[in-house]
Amino acid sequence: MFKAIPMEILITRSLETLLFPPASIIVLLVTGLLLLRRHRRLALSVIWLGITSLYVLSMPSTAHWLTQSLEVYPALQAHDLKSNPAQAIVVLGSGRYASPPEYGGDTVSTGGLERLRYAVHLHKLTGLPLVVSGGSPFGEPVPEAVLMKDSLVNDFQVTDVWLEDQSRTTAENAFLTKALLDKRGIHHVYLVTHAWHMLRAVRIFEQAGLAVTPAPSMFSSAESGHAVLLEWLPSAGALKKTCLALHEKLGLWWYLVRHRTGKADNTSAR
Repeated sequence: MFKAIPMEILITRSLETLLFPPASIIVLLVTGLLLLRRHRRLALSVIWLGITSLYVLSMPSTAHWLTQSLEVYPALQAHDLKSNPAQAIVVLGSGRYASPPEYGGDTVSTGGLERLRYAVHLHKLTGLPLVVSGGSPFGEPVPEAVLMKDSLVNDFQVTDVWLEDQSRTTAENAFLTKALLDKRGIHHVYLVTHAWHMLRAVRIFEQAGLAVTPAPSMFSSAESGHAVLLEWLPSAGALKKTCLALHEKLGLWWYLVRHRTGKADNTSAR
C-alpha cells in the first residue's frame, strides 16, 4: 500500500505536468478551439502557436541544443581521480520501474541503471564506497536507495554500499547525504548523475556543504550525429528530451530562488 502523497509533491508535480509539453500544447490548442467561434483571428493565432511549438520542441536539433547547454561539466578523466581524490562516490536516484511483471516487484529505472553502471566503473577504479541516495517521493513502500543497493549487490556484485533512503528531491538528496557523510567524517565526493542533471546537483550539494567533483554520465553529445535532415524531423523521443531539458532549466531557476544556489563552477572541488 502506498502512503498518502505529500501535498507539496502532489502540487509541484501537477504544475510541472501542466507547464511542459504535451499538456501545455494541448491547453493552447483547446483554448484556440474554444475561441474559434467568437474570436476567430485570435483563435487561429493560438492554434498556430500550439502547432509551431509542437514542431519546434519535437525537433532533435532543439533537444540537442537544450540538453547540451546544461552539460557544463566534462567527463571525469583518469588523471582527475589521481589529482583530486575523493572519499566516496554518491549516486543519485533516477526513478523506478514500478511493478514490473517480469521481476515481481519494483526495481531501478533505465536511468537509474545508467547511473549505477558508471558509479560501479568508478568504484572499480578507486575502491571507494558507494552512497546511493533516493527515497519514496510518492509514498512507495520501498525507497529508491534500497532498489539501487539491491541492483548493485545482485547485478554488479558490489557490496560496499551506504544508503540515504529518505530524500524525495535533489535538494533533499544533498542535505540528507551530507548528514550521513558527516557521521563518517567524509567531506569530498565524486557525484554521479546524468550530464544534463549535474549542474543543479553540484550547486545544491555544494550549498549543503560538501566538496564535489562532478562525475557526469550519458552525455547528449554522444547521442547526436544524425543526418542533417533527421535533425529537422519531429520525433517523440526528441520531444521527451526537450521536456526533460526544460524541466531541468526550471529546476535551476527554482533552486536559485528557494535555496539561493549560485554558480558552482568556481567553487567545485574539481
